[in-house]
Amino acid sequence: MTASQPELDRVLQAMADLASEAFGAADRIESAVSAQLENSPRPTRDGLAQIEPVAAEVLAAPGSNIQGVGFVAAAGVMREARLWLEWYVRDGNGRPSRLEVHPDPLDSDLEDYEPLTWYAVPRDTRARHVAGPYLDSLCSDDYMLTFTQPITVDGTFVGVSGADITVRAVERTLLPVLGSLSAPVAVINTQGRTLISNTGALLCGELVRTPLAELDARSLPGTPLHVVGLKG
Repeated sequence: MTASQPELDRVLQAMADLASEAFGAADRIESAVSAQLENSPRPTRDGLAQIEPVAAEVLAAPGSNIQGVGFVAAAGVMREARLWLEWYVRDGNGRPSRLEVHPDPLDSDLEDYEPLTWYAVPRDTRARHVAGPYLDSLCSDDYMLTFTQPITVDGTFVGVSGADITVRAVERTLLPVLGSLSAPVAVINTQGRTLISNTGALLCGELVRTPLAELDARSLPGTPLHVVGLKG
């Protein structure tokens, strides 16, 4: 038995709601960054002060699924360093806190994020992207989905805005829906890697070996995520 179309659509809607929350936060960060860079094309960190209150409000919102949010600058945009993350996360007590990855603005030891998909895909395609599930060793050491979108000023790419949602938050939202279904269903990315499923035979991070084109799939528009029905 395979899941019905209405069942697949219910899972897709739950995933779409999470994506809307994340990209809504990224939109707010983009607006703050764009307003600043239009006036000061090469800001200092102090010039990005408008980001912090927006990020704090996003992270402190009741029921928020977002673990991190902020701006990642394109190389050379900032005056103080070649690479720069202006990123805010929930600390161990659930309070918004700036992620400290720049102990010295002149330190060149910050991991080069330019090859990472959450940065490279929006830069190269000028479109939104969802990376994951992956182990976020740069920020949180947690399994994560990262939702990012490009920021351009006068046609020039200046970086990405984005938001992180942990796999645990995805499970909290989707498992009640998946648990009510009559047949196995999974959310996977385009490479076939599982984000979540309602079968113990397919855990987070495992590959669905059947090609996506051969599955009964519902795609989340503008993202590489797909809800697929599996054979029971």
